[in-house]
Amino acid sequence: MITALSVLDVIVSIALIGAVLAQSGKGSGLSDAFGGGGGYFGKGNDMDTMMAKATIVLGILFALITLVIAKLSM
Repeated sequence: MITALSVLDVIVSIALIGAVLAQSGKGSGLSDAFGGGGGYFGKGNDMDTMMAKATIVLGILFALITLVIAKLSM
């Protein structure tokens, strides 16, 4: 069981890395993170929105699988 979850965890982590790398840049740098770059939300095309949602889902899935593996290996 732990082996299957570990393999699934690796697959999800690789997909998560791919989803993060596939996203386009959102701004010009650190100033945008603190509100210096104008409107962040509501802009972008459908692919960016889909990749952002995929990143969230894959991140949550990765965290849950990792927690289950940790619980089972105790």
